[in-house]
Amino acid sequence: MAQTLPVAIQEKLARILALKAKRGGEFALPFDKDNFPLSVARQFPEYQKFALEIGCGWGEFTRASAAQNTDVMHLAVEKKLARVISSGRDQRREGLANIRYLILDVAWFFEGIFAEQQFNAITINFPDPWPKARHHKHRFISSEFVAELARLAAKDCLLTFATDNYAYAREAMQAFEATDAFKNMQGPFLASCEIEGRPRSFFETLHRNEGALIYFLRYLKA
Repeated sequence: MAQTLPVAIQEKLARILALKAKRGGEFALPFDKDNFPLSVARQFPEYQKFALEIGCGWGEFTRASAAQNTDVMHLAVEKKLARVISSGRDQRREGLANIRYLILDVAWFFEGIFAEQQFNAITINFPDPWPKARHHKHRFISSEFVAELARLAAKDCLLTFATDNYAYAREAMQAFEATDAFKNMQGPFLASCEIEGRPRSFFETLHRNEGALIYFLRYLKA
């Protein structure tokens, strides 16, 4: 069963997200209280597969992935409106129809927004590592967040977490591997530094140019 939020919270969230969608351009995901929790399968019945990206930034990875997989509807979550507007403009120029954006800070709220078991792929791309110890509380990867991802993931969903911060990679591993919902494809507490054929985002390119190692955690939904 999909998690049900109190009606008052649903209505407040729907108002906020609907207002952001109006400002986000033609590819921003429409949102209203009558479509809560959001079912992308119901909203886009012409697609059979759905991918969720959390933290799409300027959208380079999103658009390249959508171009590689035109049969998949890509839902990109980004907290900064300017980035969504910019990526939407590029999307229009590139003629991509299979991307929609949700303007949302998942550190603020995420639980209960989506219907359950509907994503075939979930990507978390270079979340802010908040490297200073006193700021670690702002990291959004937690046991509760992982449980919510497990609720949203369809069977055999591929979940990828990407970061250039080793400490955050270890912390994320601990959260993902504390549950039986996801299995590490590399082996327990292992990550890879490259995924062949995977598009690179602005932030990944920036980190690599600075000489940083990239850590990819890849999990399969049981």
